Parts: sequence; C-alpha cells; structure tokens
Amino acid sequence: MTVTVHNRERQAARGQSRTDRVEYWLLVAIAFVICFAMAGTSRAVAAFRGKSVDSHGQSVFAEARASAHATAGYVFLA
Repeated sequence: MTVTVHNRERQAARGQSRTDRVEYWLLVAIAFVICFAMAGTSRAVAAFRGKSVDSHGQSVFAEARASAHATAGYVFLA
C-alpha cells in the first residue's frame, strides 16, 4: 500500500515539474520577443546617432536570449 502511495506522489511531482518547465519556457519565449525588440531598437538608435554599439561581442539574438533567461528567473521568486 505504501509503495502505491509513494509512486502516486512521485508521478504528481513529475507532473508539477513538467508544468513548471513549460511555464518557464513560455515566459522565456515572451520575454525573448520583448528583449529582442529592445536590443534591436537600442542598437539601431545608437547606430543612427553615430555612437558605437556596446554589444560585448554578442549578437542581438544572443543578447536577447540571455536577457530573457535572466528575466524569466525572477518571475518564480514571487
């Protein structure tokens, strides 16, 4: 009897873990779109003004991806 209860608890925990991962990736996807637009706009405005673009050697895609992952992590702190 206790083995069955333990297995049910593990299955429930796995399901919750899967749900958390899906939520995380959805948040990353939404944040990525916003961060990509912001990074692209920031670089375009800097180039339009004639200033050098401080990209730290990253592409716009890489910068937006890193920002999206950093942003999505803060959502789960609340």
